[in-house]
Amino acid sequence: MPFSIAIPSSLVSEIPHQREKTSLIGQIGRAASIFRVDKIYIYPDHPDESRFIKLILDYMETPQYLRKYLFKRRKELKFAGVLPPLRTPNHPTESRASMLKKGDVREGVVLTKSGGEFMVDVGVDRHLKAFGRAPSIGGRAIIRITETAPELKGVFIGDSEVEDYWGFDVHVSERRLGEIALDEKFELTIATSRLGTDIRKIDAELASKLNEVRSIFIAFGSPRKGLKEILSGEGLTIDEAFHYTLNMVPEQGCESVRTEEAIYSTLAILNLLCSQ
Repeated sequence: MPFSIAIPSSLVSEIPHQREKTSLIGQIGRAASIFRVDKIYIYPDHPDESRFIKLILDYMETPQYLRKYLFKRRKELKFAGVLPPLRTPNHPTESRASMLKKGDVREGVVLTKSGGEFMVDVGVDRHLKAFGRAPSIGGRAIIRITETAPELKGVFIGDSEVEDYWGFDVHVSERRLGEIALDEKFELTIATSRLGTDIRKIDAELASKLNEVRSIFIAFGSPRKGLKEILSGEGLTIDEAFHYTLNMVPEQGCESVRTEEAIYSTLAILNLLCSQ
């Protein structure tokens, strides 16, 4: 079930130090990966730290062996070492070509081209010779292994040909939250709010709905404002923009639930309901 989530560009605005900002964004990326989120929208809010959030999430989602090609040394990545590993299928741990099997799927970066052949770094001790429609030199690609000996060979494939969960895309939106919810034509949209309907009252209804739809969009508020206030500033009511407004942490013991905590709680519940 493809999940898309929306987080505010002000997500880390109240955190003073870059190390803690990086760590919190890492929690978001980890939650997104655990629950197989396909796309993370960063909707505009103030203050705007969307570019930093996207950079950290993109870096985190990229397999470790490709980061040296795709990311330059930047001060914004100074504390990238605190990010938790994802260990998703596109973050394999095998580092020797001898460990690969025919049919395995790896991500790589295209290094050179000669005729119709491309040399690709797929994170093992030998470069792979790939064939097919490739990105430009230096581009990121997905490859299915076709031979492991005597040469390591493969073919380029598209995202739709990958059966496993393959990470998330991050999109910085210039459109406001309500516009995203209404314009992207999601089959089911959920706003999370302490003021929403107690999830326990409609869990059976929601479980049935989740198993009928093919796209789900879940929005989370900012450190300073809930979704009702955010949407009011856009001239919308929460019911106009979303199919459901749900309290996913009923009877919460703390005065407030942080965005990263709400993401874990919400996705865990939806994941359970999807399996019913």
